[in-house]
Amino acid sequence: KIILSSFASLLFLSQASNAEIKIGKGSLTFNAGVNSQYISRGVDQNKDTVSPFVGADFTHPLGDFNFYLGAWTTTQDNVTGAGGQERDYYLGITKSMGMATLDVGYISYNYPGADVPSQKQYAEYYGKITLAPEKQPYTFGIAYYQDDTGGIKNSSNKKYDRNYYEVNATYDFGPVQSLVSYGVLDNDTNTTTVSISKELVGIGFTLSYINAQKDDATLSQLNRNRDYITLSAKKTF
Repeated sequence: KIILSSFASLLFLSQASNAEIKIGKGSLTFNAGVNSQYISRGVDQNKDTVSPFVGADFTHPLGDFNFYLGAWTTTQDNVTGAGGQERDYYLGITKSMGMATLDVGYISYNYPGADVPSQKQYAEYYGKITLAPEKQPYTFGIAYYQDDTGGIKNSSNKKYDRNYYEVNATYDFGPVQSLVSYGVLDNDTNTTTVSISKELVGIGFTLSYINAQKDDATLSQLNRNRDYITLSAKKTF
């Protein structure tokens, strides 16, 4: 029922006028959607429960670069006492150089009311490079996220890094678009994702298969390997 009502809301939004707001040379856009499961880097963040989300993004040209600033929130059930909510804030710049696009930024993940102070917030610096050859239906990308909050401690009070690395590729088949990615979260999870996406009635639908292999069960939020099949719907307006 939650999924159907969320999809119905998105269908309503898809019929609404474009809500993009011009601010000088910049623009403000909004997005809303729903995930059948909220999986982040191979870890189920909401205990196999549907997770609706909303977000906003501001972009503005900055010389030869493009500046962006955004906020995003969804439901989660992994951080005790956080009120079932995750709030993310991020900013960065992008730069296109021929077939390459560079994206460098900073993101903060926040869990209001978390019982453990160290779980209220953590953050990362990140850098991404995407190669998109002209007039070709494919892209290749790499990404690196550097932990900015000192890692995480296990039950033996030993601290581990929480950096994340990813390689990915996309291919546009015409009727659908595909994505394949492989990501490594230090001392935790290795994740393979295969997705196909399709826009219908102004809504982007993505069907994904996710395989999560645990590197160290003493640190993982789930102490076993898992496979997921998820469906998401997103509307940008």
